[in-house]
Amino acid sequence: MQTVELGSGRQATYEVIGEGAPTLMFAGGPGFASRYMRSTAELFADVLQSHLIDPHGSGGSTAPADPANYSPQGHARFYEDVRVALGLGPVTVFGHSFGGTTALAYASTYPEVVTRCIAAAAFGGGAEQDGGAGGAADAEMETLAARHQDAPWYPEAKAVWDAWTERVLATDDPREVERMMTTVLPLYTAYPERPEVAAALEEFSKDLTTDLRALKAWEGGLFQGIDLRPLLGAARMPTLVITGELDLVCGPAQARPIAAALPDATLVLIPDCGHMLAAEAPERFREAVVGWLP
Repeated sequence: MQTVELGSGRQATYEVIGEGAPTLMFAGGPGFASRYMRSTAELFADVLQSHLIDPHGSGGSTAPADPANYSPQGHARFYEDVRVALGLGPVTVFGHSFGGTTALAYASTYPEVVTRCIAAAAFGGGAEQDGGAGGAADAEMETLAARHQDAPWYPEAKAVWDAWTERVLATDDPREVERMMTTVLPLYTAYPERPEVAAALEEFSKDLTTDLRALKAWEGGLFQGIDLRPLLGAARMPTLVITGELDLVCGPAQARPIAAALPDATLVLIPDCGHMLAAEAPERFREAVVGWLP
């Protein structure tokens, strides 16, 4: 990992993978270090020069002074500081999960420096917004989780899933959250029993480190009230919104409203795929992204 100074005693850690269009690549979470995105960066290494930046508070990047800056907009401001410090000009932004949400916030806040935006398995609305719109995302989540109800790992995973917020807010041990995440990971995939998917989840678990402060801020109120729709009209660059049809957290019920709110969006739904696009459907994921790039 390399380090760049951001001023005022702050720094960010990052690595660069690939050649091609300069790209800022954002990890999910919030609170996950960027290293789990290496497989995604390597998948596109011939067409994108991906700068995998540890989010503020993760890896070696300085945490924000105010926990409210763990919001997508707060992350966007941090990544813009990193772009400027690295001396990068116009960039593609590419994020997965919460990183996709951050990519959309970044593109909306700094449209003058974003040439293209790729929002992979992103979400645009939290529980309050979803409830006000009829609860389609929540209903989709319950339906897709129930696909796994006969699996031997399901009862424990669903129990952790249902108590997630309460347990995150109650613990002071980031390793406890990492163990919880490992328990629920199969729910994030469409077919966790497939050998290649099981192997990918094992690797993800090895790379999983969390910023507990970020997770507590997220579960303590940031997630519930998030609504990106008022921002997205400013993101006038071409934007690819791509997700798995069987993604229980960021599936079609999240992707379609995002695409509808963007001025220049392409929506791609990958069949028989859950949240982990690079692990579950690497060829289809790559084909969709490379085919969309200029």
